Amino acid sequence: MCDSFCAGIAQVLKAESIAEVWRIFCGEMEELGFDLLLYGATSLSGGRDGGRLDETLVLLNAPDAYADIVLGEELYVHSLTFEWAARHDGFVNWDQALRQMAVHPSPKQGQIRALNAAFDVTAGYIGSLNKIVPGMRGVIGMSTAKRLDTKSTDRLWRDVGDLVEILCNAMHLRIATLPQTEILKPLTTRQLEVLHWCAEGKTIQEIAIIMQISVGTVEKHMRMARTSLEAENTAHAVRKATSLNLLTA
Repeated sequence: MCDSFCAGIAQVLKAESIAEVWRIFCGEMEELGFDLLLYGATSLSGGRDGGRLDETLVLLNAPDAYADIVLGEELYVHSLTFEWAARHDGFVNWDQALRQMAVHPSPKQGQIRALNAAFDVTAGYIGSLNKIVPGMRGVIGMSTAKRLDTKSTDRLWRDVGDLVEILCNAMHLRIATLPQTEILKPLTTRQLEVLHWCAEGKTIQEIAIIMQISVGTVEKHMRMARTSLEAENTAHAVRKATSLNLLTA
């Protein structure tokens, strides 16, 4: 396992784009038993807790239905993962993080809990990567591939926790050295679908009928897609998404 793990670290450190780093990292983490992953990184230039949320790089490895809600509704901003890592160092399980925060869950955190329960996600670990790169905060949240309970997750951590910490640090370090030419916030499947129909020349009303959602929801997906792509208008967003090959079948 050591040779395979060392090879994985080497691949992470040699990767030439953020997307490649994340792909390799997720593969290595799955080998260690963790497959639902949330990562965030931001500079300390100012804003909430020392970093601007609108300039936070957010990466998520999760089923589309899960990602659409967490990213589309920006629930990650209110997650225990982000809240805990902004104020603490090291790696802890979710129960420890809750005790250390010692606050009542907000409505948004309650929504996240309900979402996790729907996907049978009941235990995991949170890591603060704040001390790896000067001037840059980092956070990683993870849940087990087999949806283990807390006791089983803790046993897994005792076996692989040291390797996980090394891998997370390497991933964060490599991402910090790469130009963030990719979009800051990944587009959800619904946002991509809206842009696809825009590219096909459909109106907002037609898209609402096709997707069986309200006109207001279509407009919300369009607005968030424009923000993620840093586009001036919807036509600009479609052009950027097309150039990035995001709208290919």
